Amino acid sequence: MKKITLILVAMFGMATMVSAQYNGHKFFDNWSIGVEGGVSTNLHDWNTPNGGVAGINFTKGITPVLSLEFQLQAGFNDDKNWNWANKSANVVDNASFYANTKINLMNWFGGYKGTPRLFEIQARGGIGYTRFFWPHNEDRFGVIDGGTSSSNDLNRCNFKLGLDFDFNLGKQKEWTISLRPAVILKTSRDNDPTRWSRRGVAVVCDKGNGTYADNCLGQITAGVTYHFKTSNGTHHFAVVQPTEVTKVVEKVVEKPVEKVVEKVVEKVVEKGVAGITVVEFGQNKDKLTDTAKAKLNAISKDAIVCIDGYASPEGNKAYNQKLSQRRCDVVKAYLQGRGVKVADVNAHGVAGPESQRVVYVTVK
Repeated sequence: MKKITLILVAMFGMATMVSAQYNGHKFFDNWSIGVEGGVSTNLHDWNTPNGGVAGINFTKGITPVLSLEFQLQAGFNDDKNWNWANKSANVVDNASFYANTKINLMNWFGGYKGTPRLFEIQARGGIGYTRFFWPHNEDRFGVIDGGTSSSNDLNRCNFKLGLDFDFNLGKQKEWTISLRPAVILKTSRDNDPTRWSRRGVAVVCDKGNGTYADNCLGQITAGVTYHFKTSNGTHHFAVVQPTEVTKVVEKVVEKPVEKVVEKVVEKVVEKGVAGITVVEFGQNKDKLTDTAKAKLNAISKDAIVCIDGYASPEGNKAYNQKLSQRRCDVVKAYLQGRGVKVADVNAHGVAGPESQRVVYVTVK
């Protein structure tokens, strides 16, 4: 039991380490609903009669690798599914609820390209609760004993481990058809497993010494899943494109991400105007480049100067005002370090649509 718990924790932990640079992370994004049906079998004895299963699944995608699945499943024990003489009087013999962690192995190891692959494999594991519905007066062989047997309503805590073989179909891969084999392990011990093995709850029985091991049930189902549309306009996570990143970054910096490469700011200074030194800064920068320092070194140490700083119009106004002030401060500190006297400093922020990332040093 401890090993299984550690496996589930490890599956969840490793999947969450995958980078999630995708949009579609709102609470109501990446939900899906699916139905499934199949059979269960006793792994200890494949000849033991077994029943059918049917269920409904709700899945929430956390990342393209990690998702959480909530599964409701019913086990059936009717004439069509059982071939032994003493059949249960119930149509639904048990109901189960599972909370599973699912790991998309294809996206984990191969990377997510922005849309699901045609074929994918997912590992699935979780813990569940099962409620059995045996008739209260029925003994382990289906014979009415007048109510002398103990209560036949049982509760079980289970672990489920399995794989999903998924085929993603549709124009936007909104449909998935799956084959889902799994193994179910019961965490408790049963003193009278004969009844449960005949009910489709697999019990490993060592008839030689009368000891019984934990239940182990095999299950295979097939199902279909529909993925609801997300806020990004698709039915799955969408890879964030550079233009989408830009819209976010532009709120806090001056230029779009794709324009991060530093380039010389072209500022027209009228010919014949002497005594003005133009110091350029990089995008969202307040550090002096070697070129800027060379220009400031050309100013005479005996000069008296005024400093005016600006920022380009993109981005937040308050942020740009602070940025222009930092640019003024770094120029002032550099000049004063050379012995130049600074008479006046003005940080203007953005001064019109043509404002640039510059500081003007004017010699008086």
